[in-house]
Amino acid sequence: MTRAYLALAAICIIWGTTYTAIKFAVHDFPPFLLVGMRQTTAGLILLGLAWLSRKTFLPDRKYVLRQMLTGVATITGGNGFITWGMQYVPSGLASIIGSLTPVMVVLFSLALRNKERVNVMIIAGVLLGFGGLGIIFHDGWKDFLKPEYSMGILGCFASCCTWSLGTVLAKRWNSADVSPLMNAGLQISAGGMGGFVLSLLFDTHYDIHHTWQGWASMIYLICIGSALAFTLYMYTLKHLSAAVSSLYTYINPTVAILLGWAVLGESLTPGALVGMAVTIGGVWMVNVGQRRMRSEGIKVK
Repeated sequence: MTRAYLALAAICIIWGTTYTAIKFAVHDFPPFLLVGMRQTTAGLILLGLAWLSRKTFLPDRKYVLRQMLTGVATITGGNGFITWGMQYVPSGLASIIGSLTPVMVVLFSLALRNKERVNVMIIAGVLLGFGGLGIIFHDGWKDFLKPEYSMGILGCFASCCTWSLGTVLAKRWNSADVSPLMNAGLQISAGGMGGFVLSLLFDTHYDIHHTWQGWASMIYLICIGSALAFTLYMYTLKHLSAAVSSLYTYINPTVAILLGWAVLGESLTPGALVGMAVTIGGVWMVNVGQRRMRSEGIKVK
């Protein structure tokens, strides 16, 4: 259990830095092509390592298909939509929207289990979480008149929803007999190939600008942001609940906002800080409400 929490701590830092790396990369790569190149490469690396380890259980076709479906949700949708959206919105704002992942995980978990119910704490947390976003947007409602900004925000919300759905599916379908390397490799490979499909459908160009910042960001995203962090995430999901595994979103926004301010020159306003605190407070209330449901004997994953 200690190792699972250490893995979760590493995810908190790593995925907080990927927002800045993506912001650099989308200057040089079309967004969905970036997702396809990044994730497919990382997935193949992990599948190769899983094969070389000779300790992995080889899953059947049904299991592989389920992992691919999970990867389409978490990678093609979750990573793809936010990469596309970050062409138009600051990295810090994208990370704050992503911080609602535990809220969405709980909602999807409840929706997929008809016998479960919510309590007052969870409802209040959901409302507070979205209220925090309202505070963040308070000084920038006029920005929604810009079509690109509005679509960027929509992309970030779509990412939050699809990633949350994938987290619930991964917790339900991942087998303890299959190594985290194999699970991560299958999901990332499938999600990366989905990124190539979205690139064919939605990328407006396929020009790559070869700069050292762009390629350094790509390599970092492949090796650290995807291969390492996603394997740690599979390990965390194997040993912790889906909601607890999503607690990295408490730390990610802080890392992303500070890096965005220090490296990208993004604004750091008092309203944004207050809104972030309110949103994270809502996420905390959701998790407190979930723990109370467990203490009352209601099974929540």
